[in-house]
Amino acid sequence: MASFAALLKKPIQVQGRDVVIVPDMVGPVPISEQHQYVESAPATNTCPTIHIREADIEEMRERHPGVPVYGLWHVLIHSGLVSFKRMLQVVPVGDDDGFYIHCDLGRAEYSGIYESGFFAADASFTLDEALILNPAIDQLVMPAKPAKLAVELRQERQIQQRQAWSTMALAVVVIVSLGFGTNIGLGQYYQLEQSRLDKKNQQLMSVRSGLDQLRTTRLTEVPNDSVAIERIAALWALDPNLQSKGDQSFQNPTMEFTLGNLQDDPKDKLPWLQSRYDPRGNWLVTMNVKG
Repeated sequence: MASFAALLKKPIQVQGRDVVIVPDMVGPVPISEQHQYVESAPATNTCPTIHIREADIEEMRERHPGVPVYGLWHVLIHSGLVSFKRMLQVVPVGDDDGFYIHCDLGRAEYSGIYESGFFAADASFTLDEALILNPAIDQLVMPAKPAKLAVELRQERQIQQRQAWSTMALAVVVIVSLGFGTNIGLGQYYQLEQSRLDKKNQQLMSVRSGLDQLRTTRLTEVPNDSVAIERIAALWALDPNLQSKGDQSFQNPTMEFTLGNLQDDPKDKLPWLQSRYDPRGNWLVTMNVKG
């Protein structure tokens, strides 16, 4: 089988599409060369950032227009062909030259090139202890995104930032709309409760007015309406929203009220009532003031 390195910088068909693979660099780029490289893969828990030379991307695009470009170690790591448990792994170009990657403690550390069997990064490395990587094309699994130039990466980041701002603006609009709707709903609820409170206050004022009239009216016999008041209180306990029918007086033999939201006949609990169910969901009750 031909050396895998012989396929570099040439269009090959992987997973049904043409691609080009070029050398790349795992780990930190020397300061003097940083302007020549762009990031092709972010750091992970098993591998540092992978960089690729911009000049290699541009050269491959000129030679092979429309063919995506990928980095050597990016492809091999993504394909699961690099063992993070082996300290030294190589992709030979010749008998004593090629590309290598160094791993330690279950994580890739850095990559480079070796010439004449000499590893400039660590003189203790030897080809005798290296694992040779020479995969077949059908073993390769291409990363989701090909390598891109720095200007293209900046444009992608700008698009992502605009999308993020658009999403945030949409979220703000939704929150404001919900707040406005909630405010309207609370206002309507407040008006409804205020209306109910006003009705109860009117009923209370009517009762107090009747009591005041009793206090100011000279009678030969002081009336005792405690039974009627207790019965009204019992009705109120059943339904705080009970409604009285017109102007009524304790001097009448009966008083009429409307109760709502009751499932059972109130007469079952209060025998001094006469009740009739209104199809609209209310109970029309007649209360005996006395007896």
